[in-house]
Amino acid sequence: MSIHQTERACGGLALHLVDADLDHLERVISRPANRMLTAQYWRRRVLSMQHQFELTHEQGARAEAILQRLDDCAA
Repeated sequence: MSIHQTERACGGLALHLVDADLDHLERVISRPANRMLTAQYWRRRVLSMQHQFELTHEQGARAEAILQRLDDCAA
């Protein structure tokens, strides 16, 4: 079963997993001094999540805010 099929089949569970992943990403990105992985890695991870799941409006806004923070750190 592909990720897309799993997401559709599990609906609410997928939303919960995306929220948990966004929580984790927000924590990691907010502490750049403690980041062991590059901003490029985190950017790919956020973009992958956006591509794999149909995000709610709020989740999409959170993902975009994370990407903006990563851009700000790289500048």
